[in-house]
Amino acid sequence: MANSQFNYSSSSKGGFNIIPALLIGIVVLFVLFTVARFVFSLLYYVAPILLIITLFIDYKVVVNYGKWILDVMGRNVLLGVGLGLLTLVGFPIVSVFLFGKAMLKKKVKEMTQQFEEKTQGEYTEYEEVTPEDEGMVELPPPPVRQKPKQTRSGRNEYEDLFD
Repeated sequence: MANSQFNYSSSSKGGFNIIPALLIGIVVLFVLFTVARFVFSLLYYVAPILLIITLFIDYKVVVNYGKWILDVMGRNVLLGVGLGLLTLVGFPIVSVFLFGKAMLKKKVKEMTQQFEEKTQGEYTEYEEVTPEDEGMVELPPPPVRQKPKQTRSGRNEYEDLFD
């Protein structure tokens, strides 16, 4: 067994043929590229609508993205210009990203509000009731409180409980 030799030639029955593997790899890459091109072209037409919806959901997301690019441009002009160009070229991807960020912020805000209502209770509006309103019930006057009885030592009964 130690002296056995392996034959890696393409004519051996147990060997791996590289040509079919390369062809399958090329076909898979072609299909992935075609799908990516279709998705990107679809996003190209949907992106302006998503950007408008993002502005209605939370306009601050778009404004903060613009401020971020300007801030980067202030620190490093070349990188800022590069980000601006990438934003223009990748507009469909950027609009989907901003839309997702706005939806996430909206969902977090709703969940925070639900949590606060659950823990603190729900705020209810009230209205003042005036005596002129119908259905007012007249309550009897509160009973008059009597002064505690004084004992011989000048203290009242309540103070005597602690002696």
